[in-house]
Amino acid sequence: MEYTPTQHKLLCGNCLSHQYFYDKVYSPYTYAYDIRYIITKLKYHKKIHLAKILAELFTQQAPFSAAQDNEESQLYPLPQLIIPMPMHTKRLRERGYNQALEISRFLASYYQLPLDYKHFVRTRYTQLQAGLAASERQKNVANAFTVKKPLNYNHIALVDDVMTTGSTVNEAAKILKKNGIKQVDVWTIARAGVKH
Repeated sequence: MEYTPTQHKLLCGNCLSHQYFYDKVYSPYTYAYDIRYIITKLKYHKKIHLAKILAELFTQQAPFSAAQDNEESQLYPLPQLIIPMPMHTKRLRERGYNQALEISRFLASYYQLPLDYKHFVRTRYTQLQAGLAASERQKNVANAFTVKKPLNYNHIALVDDVMTTGSTVNEAAKILKKNGIKQVDVWTIARAGVKH
């Protein structure tokens, strides 16, 4: 199987010209080859067992480890809480599961972190982001999220399967920060649309 880790260290012009509410992004793979195949099978073909494989692949490339006292963890501190990207209840009924939650379960277990999937919710049903232009993606997810109960954490990781333009995670991070979260990291298995 072919897995391609991302190599980007610099900010592109698009990144420099937009306001981002998330602080760091960890996307260890490009959305291509076998990674794309596995994510597609998990997301659209009910192969829920593949969430564990994707989580394991993430931990193999992530710049931190489960050990709290090693040098890497000091450079890249783990968050205090993991939140999966929420799915609207209508789409959850259609699909039957939230793939971000399934991946998050394994990551929370591996890093020995609490997992909260009940208090940050998607309250507005939106079009699927796939196929929309970047400007349309931003409008599509505007005001789509709500914090139902105060989250008493300063540093959280927001988990999803793929990041493309970042519009969805940016809107989510904006709402989380408005509700008192100081640092929002984004963890995704892969990054789509990245040119090397």
